[in-house]
This record gives sequence, structure tokens and C-alpha cells, in this order.
Amino acid sequence: MTAELTAFFERGAAAERVGDVDEALMYHRSIPMFRRSRHGALLEQLAAAKAEVTPWVMVRWIVYQAIRCEERGSYAGRRLRGATRDAVESFHGDLLDAAYAEGGDPVKVVAEVMGESWVCHQLAAHDYGVLAAFLDEFVAGELAEHAELARSWVGAPMGGYRIEGPGSACTVALRDLSDDEPVEVLDLGAACLVGTGDTVIGRLVPTGATPTLMFDIAPLPIDEPTATEVAQCSSRGGWSEALAKAIDDGRLDPASLLREDYELMSDIPSLELLAFGTKPTELARVMAQLREGRDEIGRAAFRILRLASVGLLEDEAAPYVGAASLNVHAHEHAQKRILATGQQAHWLRWAELVPAPARTRLMGFAAASSDAA
Repeated sequence: MTAELTAFFERGAAAERVGDVDEALMYHRSIPMFRRSRHGALLEQLAAAKAEVTPWVMVRWIVYQAIRCEERGSYAGRRLRGATRDAVESFHGDLLDAAYAEGGDPVKVVAEVMGESWVCHQLAAHDYGVLAAFLDEFVAGELAEHAELARSWVGAPMGGYRIEGPGSACTVALRDLSDDEPVEVLDLGAACLVGTGDTVIGRLVPTGATPTLMFDIAPLPIDEPTATEVAQCSSRGGWSEALAKAIDDGRLDPASLLREDYELMSDIPSLELLAFGTKPTELARVMAQLREGRDEIGRAAFRILRLASVGLLEDEAAPYVGAASLNVHAHEHAQKRILATGQQAHWLRWAELVPAPARTRLMGFAAASSDAA
């Protein structure tokens, strides 16, 4: 990048670390190669929902910034690089081997692991202390108002859980595989991606609201023996050893640890939102258009909202409706094209089934539909 673009990047990062999302987005948009980035999409979403975001959303935003912090000379940056090396060597050696065999660039492998590896993010944020260091070294301004809640996430233990089904309002019921005790957590849609009775691993952390617990990031679906081993391990790093053993035994595909999407306000990945909102016969064409640069995620989210507005989806679709309402482009188009008389009851129904900030967005649709009447 040019010196000017580098300065834009640094000013944008500084704005993010004090909680000025609008300024951060302005600088991010000023860098041509970043305009279609995942990071830019997260900034857009935060800027559009800044009056609606919950404390846990802001802590997820802090965690996301922490696991991207590479500043030379900082403790957070040094620990992040250590976590990335560990993740590449222990979990993604196949990518590195392929890069060497095919004449690829190992640096791109490191970048992919740092950006997309679930296990790298977990190692960095908690086991390597990157979140705590980032809070100490960089978080300031309005963002620091969420530092206390963020510190309560530091070092949260990794656990193994069985999905039991829907819990009470806006929760999913789990069974802790360490002691067979029930627990309910905020339902952000992760249970939609696995079946009832399936098992996952993840870290339960405080929400700062009700319900009181949630997963720090979307949990990882995994076989029950591995999930149970993770749940019952006594050492801090036992969870990663259990995953490495599962890979060695052929029970876990390292590719399943990579996620193209990183979501803050929902656990429904964008590609899952696209699949849900697209007819199966159209999916291949839509995916091709997505690769060509069209905003197919926003279009799919709008289709979901259109179906939701007239009651053509079952209650089980609520996490998808909530995630769709938080999509910036779908939200804008919904306000212009589908809010109409007679829809208020439908939007109120969906609002009851999802937590904030999606609930706030859907209540806004209900109010607008009432005004339209």
C-alpha cells in the first residue's frame, strides 16, 4: 500500500480501538482493496446497528480486534504470532505441506489460519492471553466501557456440550458433558447448524444481560467422544490436545476448523444464510455470482425477510430471520419494499423468538408496519 493508504489503515484501527465505528468505516472505505472485505462488512453492520447493539456484541467486537492485532513491539501481537505458529503446526500442517508441494506461498497459509481458523482464534484469545493483552494495551475511549465484561471472558474454560433443543425464551438447552448437568445459553442460531443430540465444544461466557451465558464465538460441531474428552480434561491446554488427537485418529478433518465467516451479532454464518434463503435449484448459480462479486448474501437475507413478513416460515427459522434482519442491505431494502399493512403481527412474532439486537430490529419492523397501516 502507499504511505497514504497505510496512514488510513492506522487511523481506522485507532478509531476501532476507541469505539468510533463511523470513523473506522470511513477510513476502511478509503482503501480500495478493502472495500469488499469481511472486516468492512462487520464495520458496516456495527455502524448501522450502533443504537441497538448489546454489551456482548461489543465484547465480541473487542475479541475480533484482538485476534487481528499484529502490532510489532506489542505483547498482544507477539502472543498472537505465537498462537498462529502453534495452530499451523498442530492443526493446519496439511495446508503448509500443500503449499510447499504446489509451489504456493506459506505466508498465505499463515494469513488464512490467522483469519479463519476457529482453533487459532481460541488459542490466541484465551490460551495465549491475546485478549487480556489487547485490553491492557489498546482498548480506550468508549470501547473501554465494555472492558470489564470483556475481562470476565478472559480464560473461560473450553467445554463440551450436547444440544438438547430449544430452551426457555431465546435460549438453547445444552447438556454439559463434564457433569451431565443442564445449562441454557443465549440462542444465536448455532443449534440450527447441528441436530438435536449432536455435540459441540466452546467457551461459555457472561452476556452482561439475561440470559446470563452464551458462547464467546459460535461453537464447533464435533464428534461426541472428542467433545466428552474436551469436557472432562483437567489441564488448560487439554482441549487442543484432544483436537490434535482427533485429527491424528482421522475423526476430525482439519478443514472443518476453517470458517470463512466471522459473525458478531449472530452465530449463523453468511454462507448458511445464503443457502437458507436460496432455492436449491438456484444455489449453484447464486454461489457463482457471489464469487463474481455480487452481494448475494444481502439478496438472500432480503428473501428471508420477505417470506417472514407474510408468515411463510416456521418458528424454527427464527435465527435465520434474526440474522437476516441484521444484514445492512436486506434491512434497507425491507424498509423500502416489504413493510406494509397487516404485517405487524408477523414481525412481533419473530421478535419474541430472537434476542437483541435482532429483536430490536424486528420490533422496528413491527412499528413501521403499524405506521404503514
